[in-house]
Amino acid sequence: MTVAVDQMKCACESCVCIVKPETAIQKNGKYYCSETCANGHPDGSGCGHTGCDCHS
Repeated sequence: MTVAVDQMKCACESCVCIVKPETAIQKNGKYYCSETCANGHPDGSGCGHTGCDCHS
């Protein structure tokens, strides 16, 4: 059986964003909502999406 995933949680642990695999930022086989999350929040800023307080 094949399962198609059309949405998933951002791979950043502290992020609550949901991403679509086809539009997500891919890095090291993981899917992120933004370059900031994908790069590990190097300057301490969040992803910038409303309702999300990720910073790490």
